[in-house]
Amino acid sequence: MKAPGRQEGKAVAVWRRGAVALLVLPALVGCGEGLQFRNDHRLDFQAPEARARVSAPVQVSWTMTGFTASGLDGSRTKDRGAFAVFVDRAPMPVGKDLRWIFRKDGRCHADASCPTTEQLSERGVLVTTRTSVTIDVLPRVPSGTGDEQHYVNVVLLDGTGRRIGESGWYLPFSSKRRPA
Repeated sequence: MKAPGRQEGKAVAVWRRGAVALLVLPALVGCGEGLQFRNDHRLDFQAPEARARVSAPVQVSWTMTGFTASGLDGSRTKDRGAFAVFVDRAPMPVGKDLRWIFRKDGRCHADASCPTTEQLSERGVLVTTRTSVTIDVLPRVPSGTGDEQHYVNVVLLDGTGRRIGESGWYLPFSSKRRPA
C-alpha cells in the first residue's frame, strides 16, 4: 500500500476539520437556548459621551422608549417598573431581584426591608424612576497607570425589583487617576 501523498494528507486534514465543525456547531447553537440575543435600542445615553473623561460628581442621563418608569409598585409587567444603575459592577442575572445582590449577606436574609436605598448605594447600585442619576463619588480603582476606567450598566426592573429580560445598556467613561 502506498503512503498518502502530501496533497492527500492535506485533504484528509481539511475533511477532519470540517467534520469537527459540523459536530460542534449544533452544540454552540443550543447554548443560547431560551435567550434572545438582539440589539435593544430603546435606551439611549445622553451624557456623558462614551469613553469621555469625567470628574465627580458625574451626571449620567438617558432617554427611554417603550418602558414606563412607574417605580417599585409591586407590578410584574415587562413594560413598567424602575431603572437599576450599576456603577463599576455587573447587574444581577435575568429574573433575579435586588435581594440577589445581598444573597451572601446573612443580615439581609432575616430583614424584610433589605435592601434599603442606602445598602444598595454602598454596593454601587442606584434605583430610580428618573432618566438620570448623579454619581457623587466614583469607586476607587486600586492600582494601575493612566486614567481610572469606570462604567455603568442600566437594566430594567419590574415593580417587584426583579430584572426584566436580557436587555442591559453599558456606558464606559474614565476619570483622572487619584493617588492611593
